[in-house]
Amino acid sequence: MKKTVLTLLSAAVIILTAVILKNVYSCEIPIGNRGIRAAIKEGDLDILFIGSSTFRSNLDIHELDKAYNGRDFIISYGGNQYTATSVQYDEIRKRSSNDYGLMVFELDPLMLTEEVKLSDSRVIWDLSFAGKKALWNKLKTGGITNKSIMFEYFVTSGMDDLITYPLTEPFYSTRYYKGAKTDDTPSSGKEFLENEEFDISESVLIKAQEESVIEIIEKCRRDSQDFVFLECPHYYRLSEDPVYKEYHRYFTDLMVKYNVDYILAGDIDFDDHNPDYYEDMSHMSGLGRKTYTEELIKYLLKTGKETK
Repeated sequence: MKKTVLTLLSAAVIILTAVILKNVYSCEIPIGNRGIRAAIKEGDLDILFIGSSTFRSNLDIHELDKAYNGRDFIISYGGNQYTATSVQYDEIRKRSSNDYGLMVFELDPLMLTEEVKLSDSRVIWDLSFAGKKALWNKLKTGGITNKSIMFEYFVTSGMDDLITYPLTEPFYSTRYYKGAKTDDTPSSGKEFLENEEFDISESVLIKAQEESVIEIIEKCRRDSQDFVFLECPHYYRLSEDPVYKEYHRYFTDLMVKYNVDYILAGDIDFDDHNPDYYEDMSHMSGLGRKTYTEELIKYLLKTGKETK
């Protein structure tokens, strides 16, 4: 009986230690080629992109390296929401004294309609404990939280990353470079893209997401940080959807209201009707990624959005 009790106590201590490690120190565990810590370790940057998997899939990091002499990085998470991006900005500022010539945030009209939630456990992994608490407070005020979600957030989420770290980290380090995909992603083909189903008809504005966009603007201005919002091209079937257009107008009106610089998909010379450029409605093939990034860089340099 005594031996059983000691075994259970030992197991409890190990579990508690792992939970504390994840919540307090996960942001200090080396993650190669992606995430907040890796971006900070790069030092001063001429351009830093912060967004969702759209940035990870649609920006060619090698083209950016050539244009910005390697002083570039992409922080991206699956479904990265504005509520989370606002916290990520705070993390960068609190944990580094680096200079960022230009920060580029994602202009995604449909992200304004996303329910506030944790879409990618990697977000928790990359945040300090203060950042974890800040994001949790945003989930509480803008989303639905309960004891079960709290347990997932602070205990189980990201635990698989911690346990499998020695095995998975070398794999992810070769798959990504400075937060971007490096594989030669093939197009899914015209037949797939023309028939891929999506339904955004029930989308409604989530005020917490809009408020977080405004927070990002106010924080950048407080810190005298040069920034711009960038809309990556979607396959035309999505960008021409009436609901997408509705929230696109809403987002651009918000940018005008707060006198913010923004770059729309249509500002860049890129054919969003070409199926060879796309993997799905929002993510590009390797060819599309390279082609788009080349044109984006030309636009940034031409309009003065270059290194300070």
